[in-house]
Amino acid sequence: MKKMPLTLKKESTENQDGEDFEVHLAFGTRGALRAAQKKHIIVLVDTLRASTTITTALDNGAKKIITAATVEEAKKLAQEIRDKVVLAGERQGFKIQNFQLGNSPLEYTPEIVKGKIIILTTTNLTRVANNARIAPHLFIGCLINAKSVAQKAKKMALKTRKPITIIHVGRLDEYAPEDYIAAQIIKKYIQNSPIPKNITQRIYNTPNAQYLTQIGFQKDVQYCSQLNITTTVPTYKNQAFQK
Repeated sequence: MKKMPLTLKKESTENQDGEDFEVHLAFGTRGALRAAQKKHIIVLVDTLRASTTITTALDNGAKKIITAATVEEAKKLAQEIRDKVVLAGERQGFKIQNFQLGNSPLEYTPEIVKGKIIILTTTNLTRVANNARIAPHLFIGCLINAKSVAQKAKKMALKTRKPITIIHVGRLDEYAPEDYIAAQIIKKYIQNSPIPKNITQRIYNTPNAQYLTQIGFQKDVQYCSQLNITTTVPTYKNQAFQK
């Protein structure tokens, strides 16, 4: 599968008050590291499913989400924290053996996650998040919070005069169209541009959506394809994603 360039396009966006700022799209682990080193405001987008899962967990009362790049790191963190910890994660879409939760947002109900610390490791997003942590402002974006994360990133850009970089995470450092689609939607909200009306079908047609459907997660694909059903924006602070 063809790999994407680190940075696809840079644009200047002007708001109604005449203030302007840059919006970038970038890809994967190296794109995230480069944006973080440049002190950009970063939005991480992993549509199917980690961005949606983190957003849903916080929406349903989780105290915070700590991301771990590897299974071993996740287990070590769980042992260190212990109190009210839920160990969660997936590899190739499936829940990791002996973990309490996988990466299905529908599993993260209030009954399970309210007041809990979630330690999450996934195939894609948590590796990229590792590279983005040094950014001064780091947010999680997806379709279900697209408008809200765009507003938050834009507000921060106008306040700090820093560029925004939206990272479409991809799959194993290869291009994933659903992440690019969601990143473009967030960019359009930042720029006050018209939003396409065929988003759901475009997500359904992606290889990762079809793969998740084949392994039994069709409802996840349906849930992750919804637009603006929450205003929760996961924000990285004190070494974890929080409301």
